[in-house]
Amino acid sequence: MNRRDFVRILGTGVAAVIFANSTPAVSGEKVPRIAVISLHAPALAAEVDGIREELKKLGYAEGKTIAIESYFTNGDKQHTRDILRTLIDKQVDIIVPWTTATVQLSMEMTQSIPLVMIASDPVQAKLVHSLSRPGANVTGVSMSGPDLAGKRLELLRELVPGVRKVAFLSFAPSPGATAFIRESKAAADKIGIELVLRSVNQPDELDDTLFSDLKTEGAQALVVQPFFSGHAEKLAQLGLSFGIPVISDYPTFPVAGALASLGVDLSKRVRRTAYFIDRILKGAKPADLPVEEPTEFELVVNVRAAKALGIIVPTTLLARADKVIE
Repeated sequence: MNRRDFVRILGTGVAAVIFANSTPAVSGEKVPRIAVISLHAPALAAEVDGIREELKKLGYAEGKTIAIESYFTNGDKQHTRDILRTLIDKQVDIIVPWTTATVQLSMEMTQSIPLVMIASDPVQAKLVHSLSRPGANVTGVSMSGPDLAGKRLELLRELVPGVRKVAFLSFAPSPGATAFIRESKAAADKIGIELVLRSVNQPDELDDTLFSDLKTEGAQALVVQPFFSGHAEKLAQLGLSFGIPVISDYPTFPVAGALASLGVDLSKRVRRTAYFIDRILKGAKPADLPVEEPTEFELVVNVRAAKALGIIVPTTLLARADKVIE
């Protein structure tokens, strides 16, 4: 297997890292090409190995019966479009667009190449007609959407008794940001928490200034839109430095040092796309493959982070947790 990693600096000054991993076809044979593309940060590129492992279990041999390549553009939509155009021109067999915005771009640019998406709330985002009959050239997996916003705020109240002011961090270019903000605001109003809304346009805005401003405004905790999973470690460390507990959807966050997460297991959902890839390669049409919603949700708590923040995690909450990081 040949692996090559390179960094390309765009004219805008934004660094977009492309991770490509594929093996030449066996001479005389056409090997189906699968391309994973995401607006996520390159830190999540390792998750694509999970797809490779699942396809191997299904009998595929990379370089012999399948080739997989992946691209992570760190929030740069234009660069994502450029990569998609190249993939479409080369007529790859299946594209796996990850994040709602990446799916939307893919749908705009091709109506023929099968798309196995990884996205939040695809019906609300109008990516599919329905979960049971997605239609067009799109199917895949739905991640947990913004509907868990209220439960995360309730979780914060357990972890930080008396919390009254919570910040919510969103990624402005993300089409899913509006829904997350709406659901979080409604949940906060319902339980009497003041929500401080903060939005960034570029990942490099995740810095000391952002957290200093949140601290000045009196934010006692920070809920992060899952789009920032690739920056979990940076956000977790900033939270610890400024004494602001950070929680989000995916276990990626507490594993990286944040306080807690409540949502789906990111790795499991990404791996599940292998099922759809296999079915499509065997002749199934995306329009006929129901989109799969998550059925399991996990609570992960980082006790080490809690201690650093001066938080005593209730024993009742630890008993409910699916995973506790000591």
